[in-house]
Amino acid sequence: MKKPPSLESLISLLDDEDERVAVSAMAELLSRESELGEVLAVLQEGDDPLARRRAHQLQAAITLRRRRREFSEMLDAPKVALIDGLIDVHLQWYDNDSRPELVRLWEDFRTEAQRFPQLTLEDLSYFMRKSGFSAMAETTLHPEYYCIGPTLENGVGAGSILGGLMLELADPAFKLKLVRVMGEFALYDGEGRLLLPGRNFQVCPAPGIEHCDFWDRRMLLRFASTTLFAAAVNSDSFRYVLTIAQALSGTEGDESLDYMPYPYYPADSEDEEEDQTNSTE
Repeated sequence: MKKPPSLESLISLLDDEDERVAVSAMAELLSRESELGEVLAVLQEGDDPLARRRAHQLQAAITLRRRRREFSEMLDAPKVALIDGLIDVHLQWYDNDSRPELVRLWEDFRTEAQRFPQLTLEDLSYFMRKSGFSAMAETTLHPEYYCIGPTLENGVGAGSILGGLMLELADPAFKLKLVRVMGEFALYDGEGRLLLPGRNFQVCPAPGIEHCDFWDRRMLLRFASTTLFAAAVNSDSFRYVLTIAQALSGTEGDESLDYMPYPYYPADSEDEEEDQTNSTE
C-alpha cells in the first residue's frame, strides 16, 4: 500500500511554479484539514507571495466547508434559530460577507422595531410599511430577495423572508405562525386573521384554517436555500450550484455529488466520452 505524502512535503509544494502540482497538493491538504492546525495561519503571514496566496485560498475553502457543515447540522438540530439560519443562507450565496456585519444589520433593525409595540398584526404591518418594505413574488428568482443582508438594506425581499423577519420581531407573548395560503406567505394570529406581506402588509380574515399550510423555521430555511439553488441552476452558476447542494445535503467533495447531472458532476462527462469512444471502436 502506497504511503500518503507527509504534511510537510505537501506544504512545501504550495510555492511550486507548476499550477497543477500546487492544485494537487492543495486538494490533498483539504482532505487532511483536521491535521493542519495553525500551519495555514503561519503561511498566510509568510514571505513567499505564492505560498501565501495559496494558503489564503486553502483557508477560504476550509471556511466555506465549515459553513456548509454548520448549516447542515443546524437544519438537523432539535431547535432552529431563524436569524442565525437566515444569516447562514445569506453566506451560502454572498460567501465573502461578514457574519458580524450581518448580525449588526439585524440588531439595528430589531432595535428600531422595538421602538414601537409589536403586539398585533396591525403593529407589525404599520412598522413594515413605515420602514418602506415591499414583498416580491416567490416566483421571482432573484437571490438577493432570499438573503437577509440585501433584504434589510434595500427594503425588498421575498414574502417568505419578510414573514420570517416579522415572526422574529413580534412580541414573544404574541403567538404567531408562519403559513402559506394559496401560494402566498402570511402570518396567522390564531384568531382567524392573516398579515400578507405580498399585499402591502394587509391584515385580512383567513379563508379557513384548512387552507393554511403551517411552516416552521426549519421549513423556511430549507425553502430559502432551495430557491437559491434553483437561482444558481437558472443562471448556470456552477460554483453556487455545488456550494448550496453540498450545504443542503451535508456532503463534501465531488464524489458525494454523483446524483448531480453533467456538468455539475464531471463523472457523467467521462462516462459519456467513454461511451462515445466505445461506439466508434
